[in-house]
Amino acid sequence: MSENGITGDDKDWTWVLDRRCPECGLDAGAITLADVPGAIRAQIPLWPEVLHRPDVRERPDPGTWSTLEYAAHVRDVFEVFAGRLDLMLTEDDPLFPNWDQDATAVAGRYGELEPHDVSLELQRRGASLASDFDAVTPEQATRSGLRSNGSVFTVLTLAQYLIHDLVHHAWDVTQGRAGHEGGDAGAGVGARAAGPSAQSVAGLAAVSATENDAADGGPRVVEDGSVGEGSAGAGPETGEEAVAAPDAASTPSETARELPPIQRFAHEHRLAVGLTLGVIALALSVLFAVATPDSDAAGFSGFVTRWASSLCWLLVSGVAVSWALRAKRTTTNGLAWLGIACYACYLFFRAG
Repeated sequence: MSENGITGDDKDWTWVLDRRCPECGLDAGAITLADVPGAIRAQIPLWPEVLHRPDVRERPDPGTWSTLEYAAHVRDVFEVFAGRLDLMLTEDDPLFPNWDQDATAVAGRYGELEPHDVSLELQRRGASLASDFDAVTPEQATRSGLRSNGSVFTVLTLAQYLIHDLVHHAWDVTQGRAGHEGGDAGAGVGARAAGPSAQSVAGLAAVSATENDAADGGPRVVEDGSVGEGSAGAGPETGEEAVAAPDAASTPSETARELPPIQRFAHEHRLAVGLTLGVIALALSVLFAVATPDSDAAGFSGFVTRWASSLCWLLVSGVAVSWALRAKRTTTNGLAWLGIACYACYLFFRAG
């Protein structure tokens, strides 16, 4: 339990990429890249409305965020995901900094913020992130990044994960809150903000109060503290270290998979691993430069057979350092192709 009395959610919510969320009703995996900007914009109007509630600072119970705290969290979700999107588009397989939402809520004193200020900043950041996704091309949809627990995301699956987070938190302060309080207040605003139905990807909606009641016999109350109004960590983006599926039927997503231990270690210690390999390759380059005897061949052929091995290792060193420093992919790939070409020339002239 954190300082603010909230028990954080330690589950890994990547399962929402594989199947419909039973609480908010969203099938995140059905969202396409083209849907994302509009989906983000569709979620923004709810928050200025609910932030005008007279009880905006009140928690339904000591272990549940208030509407104001949820809104401040969504405001920060926009900022965090904007940073992650930028990393994925500018770096190769970046490792996302860990984000502890509960620690952020305590440090940011969410419950003491001014609702009007939160509303304005949430709208600004949401509109900015929607514009960022407007600029993403279909070719960039498969660029990848890693969360601190080793989950691998593409730009598309990160966006799907984001939209579920937004829709689920809209549910938290509307239908979910109504269920928690034993009433139906707020269900209408949630339905309007989220859209007409969970089956409509264009609407990107949580199921409306009427549809939830018909399907499930009434609004849900989550009792295990893992989602909805049960805890502040009511959504996928929380303390990110633990990995726990919601039930035995869950299947890890192909696009949010876990890395093998060696590969994960390399990503987590990218700078140290890359520079170490670069130094080793550089040492081999010097060794081949010193130890390779002069070739009997004359002219260009002799030059190639004398120096190509050393140059190849020097280029390998460059590739390792470029990878370690997160240089542009074109730079790293260019050095790699030069190394391959150099070695091919060496083999050709040596055979001749």
